[in-house]
Amino acid sequence: MLKLVAVGVWVILVTAGATFASGYLGSAPSPSAPQEDLGVEQMTAELTSVPVMRGGEVAGYVILQLSFSADRALLAQKKVEPMPYIKDSAFRVIFTSADVDFRHLKPGDLDRLTDTIAREANRRLGMELVRQVLFQQLNYVKKEDIRTNWSNGEPAQH
Repeated sequence: MLKLVAVGVWVILVTAGATFASGYLGSAPSPSAPQEDLGVEQMTAELTSVPVMRGGEVAGYVILQLSFSADRALLAQKKVEPMPYIKDSAFRVIFTSADVDFRHLKPGDLDRLTDTIAREANRRLGMELVRQVLFQQLNYVKKEDIRTNWSNGEPAQH
């Protein structure tokens, strides 16, 4: 009878210990486990115009609207708004892109521009916050077209 009680107590202790150990060890996150990906947040900027310089003069303007996807986890950590960095990076990249002819875009120009804008914004933000930059609108307007009087099609008198 004493053996039966001892075996019963032993079974209860082993069961309780195993339950406690599995609950304790199973709930602790492992240090090498990757953090949960909270996904991305899509943000859209308002229209922006960037002057295109050729030979020291304004040749025209690039009118663009960007959207970008940002890492939600990093966005929650960041204390500054990323939108001004995106817009400023886009302005700087487009303004200094002497190799891109906006009058005659070539295959690959848009990918190169969006990749450079994202890389520049991430560099200035100090983290890989921006995952992808997309052009919602991209138009090139020649300087002569801006100075045209749209009502009669003649150049405007100054």
